[in-house]
Amino acid sequence: MRIPKKPSGRRALPFYWYRRFKAHKCLPYKYPLINKIKNGDFEYSPFFEQAKWELHWMEEEQKEFIDNYQGKDPTMDMLYTDIEIKARKRYNKLYEDAMKDEHNRMDSLIINLSKHYKLKKEKVKDFINEFEGTTIELFESLKYE
Repeated sequence: MRIPKKPSGRRALPFYWYRRFKAHKCLPYKYPLINKIKNGDFEYSPFFEQAKWELHWMEEEQKEFIDNYQGKDPTMDMLYTDIEIKARKRYNKLYEDAMKDEHNRMDSLIINLSKHYKLKKEKVKDFINEFEGTTIELFESLKYE
């Protein structure tokens, strides 16, 4: 996947200052499960990809710093290391959010599928671990369990 241009000018949120993109808006609990699946509520967390982008943007910024540097060794300059410190902090926060988000999405998917098909959570979890395919295919193939 292509890495997007680094966004700028977004108002920093006090608790989520490290996020550069809007979060996915999940459908309310009242909606049918198939609509939630089609909306992407249970898909892979986008924070993992955004964390990788942060490292890429860090490298670009450091490269630009080296190209414009006037002294002897740009890697020994504090401004150079500040670029890495800020990017790594943002990366760590995004990765932490990604892990939490992924865990919540999987738990929610297991709970919703077990309620929808009236199956035990353990059976649904085992089926998901063995299944290879999209979430919609998972939903369709779970009908026959």
